[in-house]
Amino acid sequence: MSKAHRGVGLRKTPNHSRGTCPVCKATGIKVIYEYELDGNKVKICKFCKAKFKNEARRAPKPAPAETPAVETPATENAASEESA
Repeated sequence: MSKAHRGVGLRKTPNHSRGTCPVCKATGIKVIYEYELDGNKVKICKFCKAKFKNEARRAPKPAPAETPAVETPATENAASEESA
């Protein structure tokens, strides 16, 4: 399994990807997960990422839109009755 959020990949980033999370305001924490917040892509910590993921999972799912019943045209019904 890939370990993209540790090791060499983080050492190449400024300050080893440590900073302040814009959501929870925690300092000195790894901010490595991209998230779209207010139309802007920001990097957040893993705790805030989990929070947003759990909120999305717990949110009620919208009811599926009902599709209208498909009716067969009258010409097909008449043709099938004649052949029978």
